[in-house]
Amino acid sequence: MILGNCPYCNANVISKKITAQGKKIKLYSCENAKKEYDESDSYVFTSDSTCRFRVYSNAFLRWNKKSFSENEMKRLLKDKQTIIRLHGRKGTKEYFKYVIPHEEYGVSILWDEEVPEDYTY
Repeated sequence: MILGNCPYCNANVISKKITAQGKKIKLYSCENAKKEYDESDSYVFTSDSTCRFRVYSNAFLRWNKKSFSENEMKRLLKDKQTIIRLHGRKGTKEYFKYVIPHEEYGVSILWDEEVPEDYTY
């Protein structure tokens, strides 16, 4: 499924289901960011890859966000930012943060930017 255009090379960003470490997740990847296993069983970009934009749906697990949804990725690609809901360590505190594309890591949380208090998710 095509979600939008890559923020770096303008190619299509597609969604596909994969299994990583025994868990089924979604991978949002630029069509030009191709990876494969090399002879040492490392998962590396191919020689014909011209982009590196890739985001795994479980990218925010450490902040108790189980999945980065396709709709959130579509908003990120369209608006160059989106707002996500995160949770504290015990899962009781809820807070919102902006997320932007990041060339090396796929996405980055803007910790110093405050989301307006009247924002509704």
